[in-house]
Amino acid sequence: MLHITKNEMRSDADRNSFGLAALAVCKAAKNAEGVNDAKFFWINPNLIGIIVDAEAGAWGADVEPNAEAMKAFFDLADLSNQVASEIWMSAGIGEERFNMAK
Repeated sequence: MLHITKNEMRSDADRNSFGLAALAVCKAAKNAEGVNDAKFFWINPNLIGIIVDAEAGAWGADVEPNAEAMKAFFDLADLSNQVASEIWMSAGIGEERFNMAK
């Protein structure tokens, strides 16, 4: 599953600190069991997208984060506002869930 978030930098934030905070979230995600990869992308000078590729139940709002992840989340929140959060599943998982409904 892909966990995709977008964070918009606050007007009083430092751009370098904003980027480093996004990097810290990615590093924390990569240290979590069941996470395959995590990267961030600059969408524009004030907007960052973070994509975490993880197995179901390994990352996201329903998973208890460790201390490293919580620090990274709060550091990023001090510098930005989350403007989008989505979870994308593979076609295989979608088909599996559809078949469960039959």
